[in-house]
Amino acid sequence: MSHIAGLRPGRRVIATVAIVMTVMSGSFFEPVLAQDSAAFAGIDRSMEHYRLDAHIPGMVWGIVQDGRLVHVKGAGVQDVDTKRPVSPDTLFRIASMTKAFTALAILKLRDEGKLTLDAAVETYVPELRGWKYPTHDSPKIRVRDLLTHTAGFVTDDPWGDRQTPLPEEEFTRLLQSGVPFSRPPAMAMEYSNLGYALLGRIVANVSGQPYKDFVQGLLFTPMGMAATGYDVSAAPRDRRALRYRWEDTN
Repeated sequence: MSHIAGLRPGRRVIATVAIVMTVMSGSFFEPVLAQDSAAFAGIDRSMEHYRLDAHIPGMVWGIVQDGRLVHVKGAGVQDVDTKRPVSPDTLFRIASMTKAFTALAILKLRDEGKLTLDAAVETYVPELRGWKYPTHDSPKIRVRDLLTHTAGFVTDDPWGDRQTPLPEEEFTRLLQSGVPFSRPPAMAMEYSNLGYALLGRIVANVSGQPYKDFVQGLLFTPMGMAATGYDVSAAPRDRRALRYRWEDTN
């Protein structure tokens, strides 16, 4: 498989890919997808060409029409060492797409009257009460600021990647010590994993449940997402898609 020869399994950074394309009712794609299966074959060819061009070892894609999965296809492998093929049951790491789950959990608690978006975050996370803000007149961080990445935190993608398994007690100590700012809150957007980690703490504190349990009950179970979860070690090893980074260009 020469198209993945430059992959270095020892430096797994980027996940193999799962893609869902949604076709809305009434769109110009609908008659083609509903009536001509050759359209699926054409999309499959295009996706496979993309996969090879991008040096992606394995990929699964699906087409959803009117809320129903009408086509699913996979190509490549989920592990370049064992050559296990990708299938519709392959489990992929979805990284920051979990931020949508967190935001929905916050909005659900808002709808239930258990929190307000314009309240100071320290109302729900007391560890923030001793924080030193960048200016003497900085407004306190609101829940809304965390949702919109406008809390004033620095961009922290490397931090987010490393701290995913951070135990709760260590996260508490981190919050108690304070964090760096790039600007006062509510001034400008700057992507922040820390902000969404704080939202997860709000969900746990306000709901009285561990974050993952609250999201499980709110979203995964009602939507039939039986294969979705937060503990990769609990997932069957032979269904996991491993992550790689393309480094060689020859």
